[in-house]
Amino acid sequence: MVTFTGTTAEPDGTVLRVDRTSLRFLDVATLGGFLAEAGFEIVAQYGDWDRGPVSGTSREIITIARRG
Repeated sequence: MVTFTGTTAEPDGTVLRVDRTSLRFLDVATLGGFLAEAGFEIVAQYGDWDRGPVSGTSREIITIARRG
């Protein structure tokens, strides 16, 4: 889990809003389970933006899914 805070401000520094966001990163099996539970089937998965295979060292899980 990664949590970060972003501040949106006017050029003079007046703060318009502060947003706090958390991101949770899933492994392949957990992502597949959530998608299946939501009625999706995985069409393809890649471990990088060049369509390389997902492996233990992949920095990305790029998933193409469709409603089953």
